Amino acid sequence: MNSFTLSVQQPFDWDSLLAFLRLRATPGVEIVTDSTYTRTITDGAAAQTFSVTYDFKVATLQIAYSGETSARSLIEGRARQMFKSDVNTAPIEAFLCRDPWLSGFVKRQAGLRVPGGWSALEIAMRAVLGQQVSVPAATTLMGRLVRAAGTRLNESAWLFPTAEQIAQSNLGGLGVPRSRLETVKTLAAFFAEHGEDCLAQEDIKGRLLALKGIGKWTAGYILMRTAASHDHWPEGDLILRKALSKDKTMIAHAASEQAFSHWSPYRSYATIHIWKGFAPRITSGSKA
Repeated sequence: MNSFTLSVQQPFDWDSLLAFLRLRATPGVEIVTDSTYTRTITDGAAAQTFSVTYDFKVATLQIAYSGETSARSLIEGRARQMFKSDVNTAPIEAFLCRDPWLSGFVKRQAGLRVPGGWSALEIAMRAVLGQQVSVPAATTLMGRLVRAAGTRLNESAWLFPTAEQIAQSNLGGLGVPRSRLETVKTLAAFFAEHGEDCLAQEDIKGRLLALKGIGKWTAGYILMRTAASHDHWPEGDLILRKALSKDKTMIAHAASEQAFSHWSPYRSYATIHIWKGFAPRITSGSKA
């Protein structure tokens, strides 16, 4: 087992980041405890394991992996991508705190990160399967996707499927509407054609919206968790609209978009602060 450490920009809310990933851990692929994130990965040749813990005393991520030493560059890049260790949230939080209403959330949640993922493909699949369903339901669907298209390693462990495997597999047993199944296939084909780094293209939001079944919420959620920019957000999200609404009157889409425009270029962080601070008060809604 190889290991190394990554320094983390402070402040860093490890517990909230881990809690977000724990609720969304893909069955058979990811295991998230109160202190550790573990998953199966592959370098394209062999299956490996990857685990991360956080040492509060020295403010570093402790990373271990079972592959060759030469895989460190890949592992380190994905770890930074997932846990946003390089992001300095202090200036982001100072900017968002200019809004008296939003500052009420931000000041209670210093160091909150927008969680990334091991791969853009996984986040994209999560976004589509999470459309109009609860977080636990989306997690169940991700587990079904793994079993339908992934690679089985043993009785309990799987590798998340490649875009090609998803595009070519029979996914009729997922239990989702036909239209959503078509979107899963279309998006997988898009990744298969353009590669894992396709979401880094300048015009990617427009290209995603051009795919059947991908709307502003889905495109925004995908880019919020994968893009280098911190300015993407899931437009029309029910929880965000509820948070911005007064009394029992639901805020209009246009009004919520106007509110979010004031938080640019950090709308991703405005989203995660509202989700974390407001969502516990309600019992319905989807955050994928």
